[in-house]
Amino acid sequence: MRYLLFVLLFVSQITTSAQQLPPSTVADMARKLGQLEILTPAGQEELVRFAEGQPLKLYQGLDKTQVPTQAVFVAGADFLDILPGQTRIPPAMLDSLAAIRQYPWSGHDKEFAEARFLSAQFPGRHDLFDFLVYSADYFRSNYDSSDTVTTRLRNWFGPAMAPYLEDSTVELAVNDQTDTPAAQQERVAIYAPYLRWADLFRQAGFLPETDSVINVYYHNGKNIYGSVSHTNALRDLGKYITYLDKYPYLKQQQLLLLDTLQQAGLIDDAGKQQVIARYKPYTLLSSDDILSACKTAVPLYTATDIQPYDLIPQHTYGQIPVAAIRALYQRVTDKVSRQLFPLTATDIRVQKAAPGANGLYPYQEELSLGRSAKILSATLQLNGRLYRETIDEKEFESWIRPENLQFLNHYLEDQHDLRRFYYITPNRFTGYEPLQPDTVYLALLNQRQAELLQSPYLFDRIEGCYNGSPGDYDYAVYPHQYFDTTSRLNKVQIDAFVALCQKHSLFPQQDTALLQASIREQNPVAYEDALTFSPACFNSAADLQSLVSRTETALRELHTRQFRLTVTNPPEKADALSVVNGALGKQGSPFRLYQLAYREDLYRYQRYILLKPAAAAALKKLSPGIFAGAGSGR
Repeated sequence: MRYLLFVLLFVSQITTSAQQLPPSTVADMARKLGQLEILTPAGQEELVRFAEGQPLKLYQGLDKTQVPTQAVFVAGADFLDILPGQTRIPPAMLDSLAAIRQYPWSGHDKEFAEARFLSAQFPGRHDLFDFLVYSADYFRSNYDSSDTVTTRLRNWFGPAMAPYLEDSTVELAVNDQTDTPAAQQERVAIYAPYLRWADLFRQAGFLPETDSVINVYYHNGKNIYGSVSHTNALRDLGKYITYLDKYPYLKQQQLLLLDTLQQAGLIDDAGKQQVIARYKPYTLLSSDDILSACKTAVPLYTATDIQPYDLIPQHTYGQIPVAAIRALYQRVTDKVSRQLFPLTATDIRVQKAAPGANGLYPYQEELSLGRSAKILSATLQLNGRLYRETIDEKEFESWIRPENLQFLNHYLEDQHDLRRFYYITPNRFTGYEPLQPDTVYLALLNQRQAELLQSPYLFDRIEGCYNGSPGDYDYAVYPHQYFDTTSRLNKVQIDAFVALCQKHSLFPQQDTALLQASIREQNPVAYEDALTFSPACFNSAADLQSLVSRTETALRELHTRQFRLTVTNPPEKADALSVVNGALGKQGSPFRLYQLAYREDLYRYQRYILLKPAAAAALKKLSPGIFAGAGSGR
């Protein structure tokens, strides 16, 4: 209770400490902007009037209805048209916009809450900064020597603003694969003039005197690439100044979430105190700050647990050393076993798929358009049960990613454990924080804990150890399905399905455990998905010519000999499936062709399978909706 009281007092203190700037501070900042030649005396006076809510001299003698407006982005939702120099959005307007339950204003409750916090502190440093920059933007976009407003605006700014008012862009071509320390230092020198903005506005009181995060960040040439301009430099500076003004609110949200995380059992009281003690001035908690106090989060240290076994593919795939895959999986399971629950990994084997008849892998045939490949796979026994992991490789990315550790969550599902493993990488709130320590955590979370951590004030998004990384939709389990095992076939269902199929000789695979693990690894949603492991299953267009050709290929797979399907004089507009089955019967084949239930992702194609009628009847009994036209279900 005493500690909770301390937290409440602390939250109250940081909330009330974010007060509006007093007039004396605003006047002092305006004076310094004049000394730094950013503003002229006229600009200084207008800045003070803006902060005091007084009418600007900018519009004296003018009809405001005739002045072109400029767009201001509000609460991350949409733009509002405002007059230059009137960048403050009043609280009443924020409330009315937040009340709109239609796109684009709906769905931004968090952003509106932050905007209300900032509005209540008016004038803040970000208000003064935005007033200056938006006014300069208006001048740049609408300058006309005969226009009174833009002429007056130009008279606000001193010579120090000239680089911004006359800005141009420098393009830096940077290739991560060929970059060198010398080139990085050259970019640091190129960027030096743009750092003057942080120095100038720090001297004017917009940044804490000891705050040098922007300077430190851009003294690392790895962070300098793409387009460089004074516009981008001031835009980034503005975002950081806004972050500093919002910091008390952001920190308050984190503290409230810590209390909720304790209630959810992720951390205990001692752990929460440890986390709070790690706060530093103007920084928010990182993944390492929070998860280092979590007993169910297993740390994977980059230097010892990841880099020694990593390989980033470039233009070619399947080159990860077998020893590295084995060592990584052994190391991960050993760490889980030491910290969380007994888990013994044995018999770790790595396989490499064979290329096609033309000597090429599919990704080579497709000119690597997908920038990824699945050539390597591994099998391993976890506490005596076999699991399979197809290793997804992406160009220029580490292969050590959550989707390549799916076997951990499949093991939990088999144990009826209601928790899931998440692969949580270091996070950055402003983009300027150093990624040190660069520790990845395998966090074992229940559904409530995972939902709480995925707050924009903590990690925003965390990846579960399942197939389906961004841009990869093969055999995916999506976040809303992590804890819903009814959304896909479970081990019991797959094992029973394999037993039935082997009884009817649908699979040539003799190793039952490996077949079960291979099907399981693909997270089949329905039994018809699992039938793709049969050589008798294929995709085809529904026209007769395509269906005959693909059926002949499947028959050769089944008979291991040449088989030519003879179709003579089919009736016009005859059903292609019926024609093929009629021909199969006439030629004495024991197989018939069945169309499987429709899948939207196949687009122009349908899925078919050659089955003996007895096997088809058994499958239909197991899953009435397995064939097209028979309804849905498993």
